Amino acid sequence: KYSLQFLDEPVSDLMNVFGTEFVSYISNYGYDRVLRILGHNMRDFLNGLDNLHEYMRYTYPRMRPPSFYLEKENAHGLTLHYRIRR
Repeated sequence: KYSLQFLDEPVSDLMNVFGTEFVSYISNYGYDRVLRILGHNMRDFLNGLDNLHEYMRYTYPRMRPPSFYLEKENAHGLTLHYRIRR
């Protein structure tokens, strides 16, 4: 949000650009295959993030990843809980 003071852009626009660039970045380096393994839809992908982070801890033992919990999903969207240890 600090960056938005200088960019004079809505948060939603900045997040959209970040998401697009992130997908391009991971695709260029072959990580898109890893993400596809996590799930065929958004629910499966989000539910698999904790497993991915746990696997990454072998490479980055000091990593303190966030945890995601998908509470519910319906035609209007989903409720995702995000937790991080500080």
